[in-house]
Amino acid sequence: MGNDSDEQDFMYYYDEDGVIRGEIPILGYRSHRLLFQDDLMYFSVAESKMVAMNGLGQIVKIYDLGQYELHHDYVFDNDGNILILASDTESDTVEDRIVLLDVETGEVSEVLDLEDLFGSYKDMTSHDEDEDWDWMHINTLQWLEDGSVILSSRETSTIIKINDLETNPSIDYLIGEESFWSDTEYADYLLMPTSEFSNTGGQHSVTYMRDDSLEDGQYYLYLFNNNYGVSTTRSDYDWTQIEGIETKLATEGDTEIDSVSYFYQYLVDENEGTYSLVQSFEIPYSGIVSSVQRVDDYIITDSGMQGVLGIYDAQGNLLKQYKSMLNKKYIYRIYYYDFDGFYFNI
Repeated sequence: MGNDSDEQDFMYYYDEDGVIRGEIPILGYRSHRLLFQDDLMYFSVAESKMVAMNGLGQIVKIYDLGQYELHHDYVFDNDGNILILASDTESDTVEDRIVLLDVETGEVSEVLDLEDLFGSYKDMTSHDEDEDWDWMHINTLQWLEDGSVILSSRETSTIIKINDLETNPSIDYLIGEESFWSDTEYADYLLMPTSEFSNTGGQHSVTYMRDDSLEDGQYYLYLFNNNYGVSTTRSDYDWTQIEGIETKLATEGDTEIDSVSYFYQYLVDENEGTYSLVQSFEIPYSGIVSSVQRVDDYIITDSGMQGVLGIYDAQGNLLKQYKSMLNKKYIYRIYYYDFDGFYFNI
């Protein structure tokens, strides 16, 4: 999913042999994620439009987000409505809002402007007048049953947990490079690593995972660690001080950059205020976009800028790898789903 097309495009279905089995047309931009509820599949079809499709492939609902343009991620809340990462087109900033879409009425309301929580940090950033002010760049949204959410900020290379999103939002914690936040009022929110390892650079696809063997207050977060440390709105911060992190956006065919991205899995312990790196393995490098997904005993990865899709076992050993022909821009996300019993085979 993901070509950033200005014209009609498609979401492609492949089987486990890498054979294309179907195409779902979209109006443009890209589809970001598939959500399923009440025998309907919800997905984005343009920058300001989402749809619901039934099992016959019929579009049964169309939603217009009005002044908001979605990007990167969306998720159901406890009421079955959709929380969406968005930009307000009437603002001078981008990719720093969360809006709520009522799937019954189609009403759209803003639930969080990150400036309300990170105002003093925003004041530290700058941007060229002819460019978008992308000071936070949120690219992941994970809903927890207690009403909190976990966000991923590419621009700060930080994972953020927000409490009580829909009622009284507040910062719970941050997971990121300590030196990046050291001169801000937000340093006290940082969880502490239990050992020394390189933090993430511009991470994507952060996913919350419960485990019944863990104590209350403990859980896993796994993610695609792009390993790309760049903050376009914080020119004062030197990412080269982080050992092993890349600061150049390598593209396919670039032979001068010999770097890798990583699958990372953290064990978060909110009781102790710590996080631990419990699994890590190398993935083909992609400075931006990309995704990871755990499915049963497998890990599926997408190095988006190279168009390389990988299937690994639970220990991180590569089992299969596919290369997509990047006739456009990149692959934002791949998503594994067993459609048996929902969609007809094509």
